[in-house]
Amino acid sequence: MSQDEDVLSQADALMRRHRSFVARVAERTDEESAAATTGSAADDIDIPVLTEVVDASATVPLDLEAILHAVRDDIESELSEWLVEVLPAAVANASQNILTELDAKARHTLLPRLLEMLDERKRNAAQRSSALSV
Repeated sequence: MSQDEDVLSQADALMRRHRSFVARVAERTDEESAAATTGSAADDIDIPVLTEVVDASATVPLDLEAILHAVRDDIESELSEWLVEVLPAAVANASQNILTELDAKARHTLLPRLLEMLDERKRNAAQRSSALSV
């Protein structure tokens, strides 16, 4: 028995099991039950049987490059639409994060340095004014 015949036998057996399962599950009237037991109604069921062998050379080979080229514009368009939807929110979120981080750094590092510088100038001014008053 060739491999093709073996595959056909397996497919046919599978379809027969499916047919008997469907026959058991489906609700039948008394007449249908009687006809099914004799086999005449079961033979009338139109279930396809795999009998045709398809030659691989008869099929049309797919030109993957042509397919990819054809969908390239669709992909670019979809990407552009997605960026238009997502990018503004992402930029706004990133901008807010940057502003928050800069504010925190300015308050924790720059502000104390500036205040220290002002205090030093006040001390220098006070020392100058006290030196002038002596």
